[in-house]
Parts: sequence; C-alpha cells; structure tokens
Amino acid sequence: MIAAKDLMNPDVVTVDPDDTVWEVMATILEHDVSGLPVVNMPGQLLGFVSEFDLMDLVQYAQAAQHPIYYYMTREVHSVDENTTIDELAERFCALSVRRLPVLQGDRVVGIVSFRDLIGHLLRTRQQLPRELHVSHHSLPTPRAFDLRRVPHNQGHA
Repeated sequence: MIAAKDLMNPDVVTVDPDDTVWEVMATILEHDVSGLPVVNMPGQLLGFVSEFDLMDLVQYAQAAQHPIYYYMTREVHSVDENTTIDELAERFCALSVRRLPVLQGDRVVGIVSFRDLIGHLLRTRQQLPRELHVSHHSLPTPRAFDLRRVPHNQGHA
C-alpha cells in the first residue's frame, strides 16, 4: 500500500529555531513554499511556521528581528513515514492542513502536501479504500457535480 514515504518530498526545506523572522520569510520566498518545519541540529521537529504565522509579525519591526522559536507553532501535526494514503487523506481533511511533516522516529525526513496526495490519486486514478470521516467539512455528494443534470439550454451567470 502507498505510504507517506512514497508521496513525500524528501528534500524538505527547514529552518533553525534561532533564525530570525526576516530570515524565515526570505527562506519561504526563496523556496516558494507556504510553511516550514522548525528543526534542531539532529533534525528533530520543534515546531512549524507558516506564512499566516508571519503575517502579524511583519507589522512589528522589533518582532521580525527575534528568533522564530518565539513565534512558531509548537503543536505540530505530523505523520510517520509509514502512514497509509487513506490515513493521510483522513488527517488532511480532519485537521484542515495543507502539509504534514513526515517523521522517521523523531526526525523530519520529508514533507507531504495535500497536493501530493491529490496528484497521486489523479495519476493513478486510484480511489481511497474507505470513506473519509470528516468532522467539520460538508463534502458535496457526487450527484452535485453530475453535469448530465445541468440543462443544456442554460448559460452560466
């Protein structure tokens, strides 16, 4: 069965907890990502910082000079490298996150995004083996997208 290790990007960009807010913003822009794991020297996950985390900080020049350690999200959702594809889908939907660090033990070995999962499903035309249990999303039924039900003589508004 496909697992996180098969979908993840192993070349994950990380930042050091002592990097300043300015340095982290530069790294996000340089690598065209929307968030980064914060790791220590052995590669252990300490936190996560996203573009949204940085939004409020750019207003305060003094805050932007401090280490990201003070502003990162410490309660980080992550997955083990052997997390199955259906468990990944369940986590993405239940947590409303776009990316999850992939761990081997307590070390970051990659990052998997919701886009990675969608890309795999599209390439393989694979369906998830079980129905997702989503607590706070109301997903439309397949019938809502049945184009045969749309009258042909109606235009789009």
